[in-house]
Amino acid sequence: MKIKFYLFILLAVSLFSCSEKEESNSCMIDIQVIAPEGYDTLPYERINVILTNQNQGITYAMPCSSEGLAAFRVEYGYYTASAHYQTTSGLIFSGRSETLSLLSEQYEGTAKVQLSRSRSNALIIKEIYYGGCIGRKGEEYQSDQYLILHNNSEETLYLDSLCVAIVDPASSLQSPWIKYTDMKRIPINDVTWQFPGTGTEYPLHPGEEISIATNAVDHTGGEYQHTNSVDLSKADWAFWDVSLSQQDITAGVRPMKMLLNLNTNIWMYPLPAIGPTMIVFKIEGKSAESYVNDISNRENRPQSSNTKKFYLMIPKEWVIDCVECVASPDRISYKRVPDELDSGAAYLPDGPYTGKSLIRKSSLNEDGRIIYQDTNNSSNDMITTVPTLKNRK
Repeated sequence: MKIKFYLFILLAVSLFSCSEKEESNSCMIDIQVIAPEGYDTLPYERINVILTNQNQGITYAMPCSSEGLAAFRVEYGYYTASAHYQTTSGLIFSGRSETLSLLSEQYEGTAKVQLSRSRSNALIIKEIYYGGCIGRKGEEYQSDQYLILHNNSEETLYLDSLCVAIVDPASSLQSPWIKYTDMKRIPINDVTWQFPGTGTEYPLHPGEEISIATNAVDHTGGEYQHTNSVDLSKADWAFWDVSLSQQDITAGVRPMKMLLNLNTNIWMYPLPAIGPTMIVFKIEGKSAESYVNDISNRENRPQSSNTKKFYLMIPKEWVIDCVECVASPDRISYKRVPDELDSGAAYLPDGPYTGKSLIRKSSLNEDGRIIYQDTNNSSNDMITTVPTLKNRK
């Protein structure tokens, strides 16, 4: 009987010691969610705040109080705080606070997450395969990239004159544009591509989608033989090798129009294997050619030593959809676009050259049609998958 008693005491002391140790390695922090002007009556109790440990990828979730306050106890570390709410009418309220240094028992003050308002998109970037795979000789292979655009609405949309581009900086580096500008204009990295057409030549009906390949060939067969790759010879559209003529594209694949190239050294158009930020936009109010050729619409990268390199700038209101991709969880804070365009960022958990793709989460609507999730937060919307074009017949 005494042995059992002593074991009970030992267990209790051990649990208390562990609890005390865990307590000493954690801290308290309050997060205050702030609504945009004119939306003070948001139902804060339906808004969750997410804290993400930037080094470990661990997340903590907590609902807000009626005043928009969420209290956390988390392990020490560097964190990103984010919040999101979507109305039934499609309005999206989202925001984030970067790099909270929670390294002591009590965070000094209350961290704030300012929400911005946006709307779910009809035309979405459904999937991005940018990471490449391991080639037939064991090399890192990324010439097989593609993205898919999907009509997520119940109305017919038109691709005519829409543009597709990568936001600068192309790879997941800290953006000097975010740090030194108000981001009312979005910088385009090097090349801007555009769909042809004058208005209604290229319809995209509800639930339909199109694929755009960087190299529209069968990467698994013929002269390539990369068995881990994808057959893109049946892609709908292609970013074409700029050293070739448009007639050199695989028969049946439509060429995108290279609207502007501000890097004469580019001979092809690879997506950054460690994560591009892709946008779809439409130039409004004037012809696309006159806009991109107007030098007042170009800027030098802030704090850049290369004063001769300029980038096309577009108003952020022109952006139809955006998906931000980064290299790893610790790079999520390296934002390249404001929260109105994407309040999060997605990444490939196993890194590049693993033959994996990022695709939006999906569900069925009342009519049985697939609807893809668009909460304006790629951290929540995108998941990893085998490229959907890999097994397409």
